[in-house]
Amino acid sequence: MTQNTQMIEELDDCFLRTARNIMKYYDNEEQKQKILKQLREALIVNCTESARIKAANEIKEHLECMSEFDSEEDVKNITTEYKKAISEIQINPLQDNRLLEYDRQIKGLYQVNEAESNALDDTDADLRLTGSEINVIDPISKMRMTDPVRNAVCGHIYDKASLVAMLQKNKNTRYVFHIMSNIGICYYRFYVCIHRCPVVGCTSLDYIDLSQCRSDIVTKTYLENHPA
Repeated sequence: MTQNTQMIEELDDCFLRTARNIMKYYDNEEQKQKILKQLREALIVNCTESARIKAANEIKEHLECMSEFDSEEDVKNITTEYKKAISEIQINPLQDNRLLEYDRQIKGLYQVNEAESNALDDTDADLRLTGSEINVIDPISKMRMTDPVRNAVCGHIYDKASLVAMLQKNKNTRYVFHIMSNIGICYYRFYVCIHRCPVVGCTSLDYIDLSQCRSDIVTKTYLENHPA
C-alpha cells in the first residue's frame, strides 16, 4: 500500500466516523440532513480532485515514457501535449468507488438507526436487520467481533484481530536458492499468504489482502449499540 493510498483510506474513515457522529448526536433532523449533505459534497470534491491528480500523473508518466527530451522544441511540444491531455480529463465522481462505498455504509447506518428507533414498537424490525444484513459472529474465530473489517473484494466481514492472526499463523514458506560463483549457495526465504475468504460459500478466488480490508462502520455501530 502506498502512502497516498493509506492517506486516502484514513480520510475516508474520517468521513464515515464524522457522518456516524452527526447521525448519532444531532436531534434536529433538518440540521442533521443539511450537515450530512455538506459532508457528502466535501467527499465528492475530494474524490474529484484525487481522481484528477491520479489521471494527470498517469498522463505525465505515459508522456515521459513515450518521449525523449532532446531539444527545447521537444520540451515545448511535450508541454503542449500534456496541457491538452489535462484539459480533456473527464471525471465522474458519482461513479467513484470511494463515494459508492461511503453511500453504502451511510445507508447501512440509517438501517441500524431505524431498527433502533423501531425496536420498542416492532421487535421484528431488529431481527430482520440482524438476520439479513448484520452478522456479529466472526467467521474465523466463531466469536463475537470487536473490530469488524470488510473485505473489499468479496464484501465479507471479519474481526480484524482474528484475520491478522490467521494470516500470520499459517503462511506458505517457499525457499529459493541462487548459486553465486566463489561464494556458495545463498538461501532466500519468502513468506506468501495463501488464505482465501473463510466464509462458507464465498465465490471469490482471490487471496485475502489485509490492505483491502477496511473498517466496517455499520457493523461496528451495531456492536456498540448491542453490547454482549
